[in-house]
Amino acid sequence: MSVTARSLEKRFGDFVAVDRVSFDVRKGEIFGFLGPNGAGKTTSVKMFLDLVAPTAGSASILGAPLGDRATRGRIGFLPEHFRFHDWLSAREFLNLHGQLYGMDADRLRRRAGDLLELVGLTAFGDKALRTFSKGMLQRIGLAQALLNEPELVILDEPTSGLDP
Repeated sequence: MSVTARSLEKRFGDFVAVDRVSFDVRKGEIFGFLGPNGAGKTTSVKMFLDLVAPTAGSASILGAPLGDRATRGRIGFLPEHFRFHDWLSAREFLNLHGQLYGMDADRLRRRAGDLLELVGLTAFGDKALRTFSKGMLQRIGLAQALLNEPELVILDEPTSGLDP
């Protein structure tokens, strides 16, 4: 299993944000949470990324318990509200994240170029992120999530602000 949840729950005081969620996602499957604002979708994602601790229940990601440090490098993540270093160019931004993943310089250079092409931003690789539209920022965020060739990609509101 890529992702497993058993009676996963998150409470904030008396407020139940996630109420005993159970599911399995197998390798190769595409899975999504659908629901209105406040339904617990983002809180669930944050629990799987070990950004928020569950109140009850258990879960694993890529066969490891939540919080396993070695597993973190095998996951790509695009949060709903991504914070960009807007003085960096798109290529510098990807290089920074690649260095954080410990990627070798040649592999990183090739991968960044391939991803800029994939998300349609090759012509903007040397432009500062502060000049990008919200949709362009979303696309460079997606490139960042794919940079380390992750086994699992987690996207929170991936279509938010995308250009047509």
